[in-house]
Amino acid sequence: MAAYVIQPGDTPMGIARKFGMSFDQFKAANPGLCDANNNCRVLFPGQILQVIPPNGAPQPAPTPAQPAAGFVPQAPPWMEVALREQGVAEWNPGDNPRIIEYLASVGVRGGDETSWCAAFVNWSLRRAGFRGHGTGLAGQWIGFGRAVAPTYGCIVVTQPLSAGASGHVGFLHAMDQKNVWLLSGNSANRVRISAYSRGKLAAGQCFRWPV
Repeated sequence: MAAYVIQPGDTPMGIARKFGMSFDQFKAANPGLCDANNNCRVLFPGQILQVIPPNGAPQPAPTPAQPAAGFVPQAPPWMEVALREQGVAEWNPGDNPRIIEYLASVGVRGGDETSWCAAFVNWSLRRAGFRGHGTGLAGQWIGFGRAVAPTYGCIVVTQPLSAGASGHVGFLHAMDQKNVWLLSGNSANRVRISAYSRGKLAAGQCFRWPV
């Protein structure tokens, strides 16, 4: 076995092919990464997986091929912030002050029934020390930061889910063949992880990363 550090744009199948492994060998070397239906968790740069070089010989890989001494891969800091907010929900009657705080981060004043998915993304980024986008309109996040391949924690924009809406936006938590699983606000009126059809992703480069 050898350690391999995930590079931007890597996929489970792509890594297996890089090292001449079958997909079953790759899954066996990394228990818990993929389920019985071969749906795998999203990989993020810096994450460490195990590979089997062919015939035990080293296989060329993108630099760095080995983790630096003392290196501990971590999820993006804003994901740690957002995950702690799971369960925050709208109040009825009244307004949840936490959601009002999200909205205030994009300069929106209103009750917690105001569309707040974009405000939640902005608040989470700023709380983690990153620049936000300052807009409460989900569709405008398609121009935020830089485009990336689907990566754990990247910002994902979907098409409008109802008439008159600007879309939905959240953080990528997982992906399978049919759905993206987003950690987002204003999903059934709360912060939660839920599935959205890949067919509903916004046109263009809808996976975004802060710069």
